[in-house]
Amino acid sequence: MSASSVQRTPVRPAFTSAGAQVRALRLVSRVQSRVMQYFRQRRHRWLAREFADCRTVVDIGGREAMWQTVRLAPQVTIVNPEPVTVERPEFRYVQGDGRRLEFADGSFDLAFANSAIEHLGTFEDQKLFAGEMMRVGRRVYCQTPNRWFPVEFRYLGLFVHWLPRKWFTYGVHRYCTLRGILGKPTRQQSGKLRSEIRLLSRRELAELFPGCGIRTERFLGWPKSYVVWR
Repeated sequence: MSASSVQRTPVRPAFTSAGAQVRALRLVSRVQSRVMQYFRQRRHRWLAREFADCRTVVDIGGREAMWQTVRLAPQVTIVNPEPVTVERPEFRYVQGDGRRLEFADGSFDLAFANSAIEHLGTFEDQKLFAGEMMRVGRRVYCQTPNRWFPVEFRYLGLFVHWLPRKWFTYGVHRYCTLRGILGKPTRQQSGKLRSEIRLLSRRELAELFPGCGIRTERFLGWPKSYVVWR
């Protein structure tokens, strides 16, 4: 049999290999991180100016690392249901639930939450969270992505997060989002994320935080995220 008659197995593109997918996911994460860093730095400059007089802060759902780029209050209490390590003496950690804070009314100059309220899953729980922020903080800062921005950065898929939750199946997550295609989440991971994330609109934020101002962050003219402040 001649060599020319031997049927050769097609060579798969390198992109389909596991190593290439990991590298692609890392590249996507780096690009996303650069974009988010730009908005974060601009937001934090405003935060430092607007809340410069605040001396005590409760960061609900946060971590100490976030404050490496913010120079604000000398005392920060981090409340998180998960164990959090704090290293600097001006920080303290309290394990707790942002929907039921064990602090007295007006205990802090500022109640702060960064990309936390959208992780509560239901509007009822988000309402409890917002109410607790306004109760324990004399001032309020709550940042969250806009539901109606066409890309959700946890999925990196166009418009898929606009689907009703029952339609946003594992298959949609796994095969119709960039993170699903490259990261290959398990059904359990996908289900947890879908049940946990509930993005908010500007109208809903105004309902959750009556009497507060809302700053709009835009990307290419489209509202990307909001900051509620008081």
